[in-house]
Amino acid sequence: MTHEDGRGAGRPEGGDRPEEERPAAGGWAAPGGGAPGPGAPRPSFAPPGQEAPQEPPAAQDPASGAPGWAAPGGAPGGAPRQEGAPQWQAAPQWQQQAWGPPPPPRPGIVSLRPLLLGDILNGAFGYIRGNPKTVLGLAAMLSAVIALLPSFGMGSLLNDIDRFDAQVASGASPGDAFPFSGGTLGLLAAGMLVQFVGAAVLSGVLATVIGMAVLGRRLGIREAFAAVAPRIGAVLGVAGLLALLGAAWMALAVGALFGGILIIAASPDSAPLGVGAILLGWTVLGLLAAWIYVRTSLAMPVTVLERIGPGRALARSWRLTRGSWWRVFLILLLTTLITSMVAQVVTVPFSVVGAVAMVLLEGTALAAILYGASIFLGSVLGGAITAPFASGVTGLLYVDLRMRREGLDLRLQAAAQEGREIGPEVYLAEPAPGAAAPGGPA
Repeated sequence: MTHEDGRGAGRPEGGDRPEEERPAAGGWAAPGGGAPGPGAPRPSFAPPGQEAPQEPPAAQDPASGAPGWAAPGGAPGGAPRQEGAPQWQAAPQWQQQAWGPPPPPRPGIVSLRPLLLGDILNGAFGYIRGNPKTVLGLAAMLSAVIALLPSFGMGSLLNDIDRFDAQVASGASPGDAFPFSGGTLGLLAAGMLVQFVGAAVLSGVLATVIGMAVLGRRLGIREAFAAVAPRIGAVLGVAGLLALLGAAWMALAVGALFGGILIIAASPDSAPLGVGAILLGWTVLGLLAAWIYVRTSLAMPVTVLERIGPGRALARSWRLTRGSWWRVFLILLLTTLITSMVAQVVTVPFSVVGAVAMVLLEGTALAAILYGASIFLGSVLGGAITAPFASGVTGLLYVDLRMRREGLDLRLQAAAQEGREIGPEVYLAEPAPGAAAPGGPA
């Protein structure tokens, strides 16, 4: 056997063969000792009648020259794709993209994340649409209780004024004809007390409803009253403290007015100084009252949902609104403008009807009754629409600040992902000793 046979018998492979005849690294040796050129097909064997599968050409690393893999669409380094070479299919588009985090869960009226202005306003409307029987029913019921005595007190007051005018016109001495009767004064005083208590209870009940609506739970009227019943004392306490703050501002405003009057009375030339003192005092008091009002605006949902006392609720609201005063102020101001416009649209027609009745039936008891009834219906309808919306905005502001300050959204998301039922205890600032923290391991 000769060397020209190409079998190389009797010596190891690649022994004394010239360098140019050795096969390239990673390639195969063709019979006859020739090294295959770049891109030469590798021989393969297939059963008779079947075409042998073609393998992709081995690409080389431009730096090292080592064989590599063929990239989809051509060889590495941007080399053009060979005609007839197999096409490697690229990974699907969805596999090549980096997926972001999944959207936050939404068990209730808002998503479990820090809220934007649109989220708060939509949520305030959403919990009314999602549970109208409870929300509107509670608002209408308590608004009727709140407006009943004040409406009839106003009617009696106007009737007393008409009677007083008639007595004066007939020649009676004003000292013998006191303009207001004891019944009128009693109705006005009782109406103020009932209005105070009813407004506080309505705010507390609606705070409970909005808190549960965030968690995806719809309360009935009886369930809402049962949930807030243990907190009635704290609710009235918060309302009382806020009322005392309001009375303090009124007293200071009256003090500023009297101070300006005294300055004017001291000297006729000091009238501009007295008027300026009054305006300056009222401006400073108004700004201070607005600042404190915003800082304490979340006390009602705090005392209901976190189950703490009135004083601690005010302090808690003060801490939650720290650093967010302007945002809370603007949202509350926008809410006030919306509710005021809606209330005017609803109540003005009833007021017009009452005024017309007073003019057409002047001096009769029926005029006072019709006037009081029209004012009552307008107040009930206006309160049933505006009170739930205002309470919803306040409650969602509280939830939003809890998410931003304390990570309440993370606790709620953890509970939702684990499939556990979320209850009102999730709003507790500090879990009771020995109890599992909401959102944590049991």
